[in-house]
Amino acid sequence: MTESARTPVGNHRSLSYEEMLRDRTLDNEQRDALVAEMLVAYIAVLLVRRGDAPTARLMLLVERWSLEWDEENREKDLTLEVDPANKHHFTQDLVEKLKGLCCEVSDRFNLGVNWVVVQESLPVVGPGWRELVQREISGERPTNQARRLQPGPRRWLEDNLAFTNEGEQRVYQALKNRQESVLPSQESISIFPLPNGRIARRTLEPDFLVTYKGRAGILEIDGPHHNARRALDTTRDHLMHDSGIAYVDRVPVEALDNPAELEQVIDRFLRRLAEAR
Repeated sequence: MTESARTPVGNHRSLSYEEMLRDRTLDNEQRDALVAEMLVAYIAVLLVRRGDAPTARLMLLVERWSLEWDEENREKDLTLEVDPANKHHFTQDLVEKLKGLCCEVSDRFNLGVNWVVVQESLPVVGPGWRELVQREISGERPTNQARRLQPGPRRWLEDNLAFTNEGEQRVYQALKNRQESVLPSQESISIFPLPNGRIARRTLEPDFLVTYKGRAGILEIDGPHHNARRALDTTRDHLMHDSGIAYVDRVPVEALDNPAELEQVIDRFLRRLAEAR
């Protein structure tokens, strides 16, 4: 089994998956990883754009994806791994829906992947398994998001909190720096990454909920195609304001690779949150 990387292979972060597949320097393992990630991405995006947000949210529960050789049918299958606690969400009807989307995308790009398998993920376990079991029994397993992606060991995990990508962890680190090294202890902040909650008329899954000086604020990370969603986000912001959130701000994706710019965004967010009425 070839596990995919969480980020595009090589230095192609600005390219589409179709363009990345044209890279002749990719070896077979890299190409399989890229194809698996491409299929998962297209399935999730198509679900959203076709109005099936509940199933798209379930795709965020997938921890790992890979292509696995099916000896009987002489083809590669798309294998999705999910936490055992989430496996029950992936009913036979749901898997059939994912298969249909997988075939649709695979046929479009001539990828040769026509089957989807969903299985429980296995943790990385070593001689310290007794301590691992005891910690999880004691509730020390990362639990800040029940419906979001749970990363594998040693990947985007800090202070027993899990993050879905490196960008979220960088924002957390910037907020944490303000919490521990900049703000006075009597006027510090609380940081809640990837919480799930309910506001008026919808379920909310913000990137960060931050409390500061008696006010609650939401900090989101914008994607590269955020402009197309501006009207939707504005409506969502209004709903959050109406539900008691004092201030909502966004981190431009470009700031994630610029520490100085990220610090400016965080300081602006905290300042405006403190002044919010």
